[in-house]
Amino acid sequence: MNSLEGGTAINYEIRYMLMLLASIINQKPVQLLRRHINWEKILKISDYQNIINIVYLGILGIEKVISEECETQFYQSYRRVLLLRGEYKNAEEVIMWQLEKHGIDALFLSDTTIEKRYPKPEMAYIGQIEILVENKNLPQIHRLMREMDYEQKEDRIGNGILYERVPGIRIVFYSELPVKNKNFRQWFLTPIKKYRHIGDYKFIHTLSGEEEYLYRIGKMVEQYLAGALKVREVMDFRQYKEALNEKFRQKEVKDILAKLKWQEFAEQLNVLSELWFGEGVRQEYGLALELEEFILLRRQENTRLDKTLLPEEKVRLDFYLRNREEEWAAKKREWAFPPREYMQQFFPVLEKYHFLLLLCWMIRGLRFLKQIWLRKWRQAWLRISVRFLDLKEKFKKTPLEDGLDEGEPPKEAFSESASNAEILETEGDGSVEEFENQE
Repeated sequence: MNSLEGGTAINYEIRYMLMLLASIINQKPVQLLRRHINWEKILKISDYQNIINIVYLGILGIEKVISEECETQFYQSYRRVLLLRGEYKNAEEVIMWQLEKHGIDALFLSDTTIEKRYPKPEMAYIGQIEILVENKNLPQIHRLMREMDYEQKEDRIGNGILYERVPGIRIVFYSELPVKNKNFRQWFLTPIKKYRHIGDYKFIHTLSGEEEYLYRIGKMVEQYLAGALKVREVMDFRQYKEALNEKFRQKEVKDILAKLKWQEFAEQLNVLSELWFGEGVRQEYGLALELEEFILLRRQENTRLDKTLLPEEKVRLDFYLRNREEEWAAKKREWAFPPREYMQQFFPVLEKYHFLLLLCWMIRGLRFLKQIWLRKWRQAWLRISVRFLDLKEKFKKTPLEDGLDEGEPPKEAFSESASNAEILETEGDGSVEEFENQE
């Protein structure tokens, strides 16, 4: 269904944007325009969905009526993605070198290899690098990141420790999988050092094909629950699935998804990706169209879709920490003291003993306080541990090794980094945010 017709509320501009994506990914000619296109709207949507670099490649060879200012915005955003891609590869190489040098076992959950899944590397988008480490190594990692000029930021969606550095590099360290489903985590109980190694590294590890497939689905489940699932994630998932070799154990993966009751979610993702980027599907795709609206129109609630796609995630959907300030403000009172009918879903005892509603409210509140307390405790523990390491270093007789005794860090990792950072910083005048403000 790559035509511009559709059975949902998706408008013409979004349909045409999806058609551009399909044409570029499949290396086919782009369909000529049949009517006026609001390119400013496509610019905003493609920037939010993290697909602006592919959309820009699609509009290069077609006749279009577009303002010079909007076309400049497209080019600058495309150029920024390209420069960041190079910066991420440099940063990844240096971080791997540092972790290897200090003997820290690290499992790379997401890295820069996603660009290998696309026909051309410039089609890929790298939003952040995700690394799983042991909890005991977090203080030492914090010191290393601080020495490399990274600044710790709040990870508002995940439960990791986020580090950022100019010109926009994001590195996230996790001490546990960012997928919160307990049954899912049982399939990743293997110690980090037991995972397969990357190249000649002794302490740098990566996931197998089946493990990465499951992890990608798990991350998309979390993004769906948080209302943050985007076109880019669906596209990356399809490109990864297309690149899987014949050794991929599909039956084993399907069995795991069935036990998690995620098989419908994975199936509808496959259907939707075929609708967007493939040759279409023969089966029913009504549910996939609802998922399409959820992603493209940023719908906040669809109870039927939630229950059908993820029937076992009902409780987590309610307790998930969302970044929706307007939603919290509008439903603050109802959220703090939900009606009895709602509370019965989580406390069945209320069906018989109505007078326990106050007690159930208190238990629910304590659960939230526990989550807040645990997060604060982790932050305080990290600060104390880092301070302890700093004091320990001061009492050493010899100064901190500067890396010369074990070889120098990769020279390629530092080449052009400063110039690229200057370019990315000077492009603030052409950012999408300023473009929206001018409107």
